[in-house]
Amino acid sequence: MNLPEGLADSFGRRIDYLRLSVTERCDLRCAYCHPGRHLDGDSADVLTADDVVAIADAAVRLGIRRIRLTGGEPLLRPDLEAIVARLRQLDGLTDLALTTNARALAQRARPLAEAGLDRVNISLDSLNPHAYAAMTGGGHLEPVLQGLDAALAAGLEPVKVNVVLAGAVSLKPPDLASFVTLVRRKPVHVRFIEAMPVCSQTTYLPAEGVLQQLSQFGVLAHAVAPEGGGPARYFRLDGSQGTLGVITPLSEPFCDRCNRLRVNARGDLLPCLFSPQGISLLPALRGDHPVRDLMALLQQGASAKPSRYGDVASCSGLVAMHVIGG
Repeated sequence: MNLPEGLADSFGRRIDYLRLSVTERCDLRCAYCHPGRHLDGDSADVLTADDVVAIADAAVRLGIRRIRLTGGEPLLRPDLEAIVARLRQLDGLTDLALTTNARALAQRARPLAEAGLDRVNISLDSLNPHAYAAMTGGGHLEPVLQGLDAALAAGLEPVKVNVVLAGAVSLKPPDLASFVTLVRRKPVHVRFIEAMPVCSQTTYLPAEGVLQQLSQFGVLAHAVAPEGGGPARYFRLDGSQGTLGVITPLSEPFCDRCNRLRVNARGDLLPCLFSPQGISLLPALRGDHPVRDLMALLQQGASAKPSRYGDVASCSGLVAMHVIGG
C-alpha cells in the first residue's frame, strides 16, 4: 500500500493521531467525566468490532499513524483483545495505545500485549484509597495498582498515569508525595492534567501550582518525553525511575500543535474536543463502500478542525467526557 504522510487541516497542521472510543459504558462515576448518577451509557455499544476496524483502516490509509482506544472504559468490551489483534494488522499503524481505569487490567494486560497493544495510559486521580473512592463514586484503589503492575510486567510501556485536576481534587503535599514515591520506585510517568470544562461541574485548577508544590521534593530537571508524543512537559527528580509531567490545555493551550481527530462510541467524528456537533460515520459504515466513504468523511473532519477550541465552544453545557471519548 502506498501510504500518505498524513492528513492536513486547513491551518497546515498534520493530523496523524486518532482517538477512537469503543464504548460509553464505565464502571466508575468520576464527576468530571460522568456527571450525575444516571447510567446513560448502559445501552449496547453502537460501534461493532467491524466498525472499529473499518474506521481505523480508513484512517490509516489517509496517514493516521497512531490510534488510541478510549471510552468510557474500554475493558468493559469483552472483544477488546480481538479488536486490538485486528488493528495490529493494519499496514502503516505504528502506535496502538489504550486509556483505561485499570480496574480489570491485571487480568487482561498480558492478553492485550500478546494481541498487539503497545502501551497504556491509566486514569488514577489519587493514591489515597479513601480519596480515590470519593472521586470515582466508590471505586477501589487496589485493583488499579495491580493493573498498573501487570501493565509493566506485560511490557505495555511506557505506562502513563493521568491525574486530572478537577472539582474537589486538591493535591496537597501528602497527596503529591505518594505520586513522587511512585515515580521513584517504578518506571511510570505521572501527568497532572488541567481539566477541560466539558461540563458545568468542572472547576479549573492550574497545573503550574502543582509544579511549584513538586519542587519541594527536589530539583525538577527537564526530561525527554517518553514514547507516544503528546503535549505534556516532563520532569525528573534525581534518582527517580519515572517522570512527572503536566498537561496545560487551559493555562498554556497547545491548539497550534493539535494533530488529532476523535470518534466517539456513537460513531460521530469530532474535529475538536469542543465540536458542538460531530459528523456521523454510521451512513458510511452501513453503506456499500465503507472504507472509501469513511476516508472522505475523515478528510472532511480534518478540514473542519478549528484553529483553537475557543472558536467552536463557550466551554459550558457540553456533552460529558465519557460520551466524547476522552
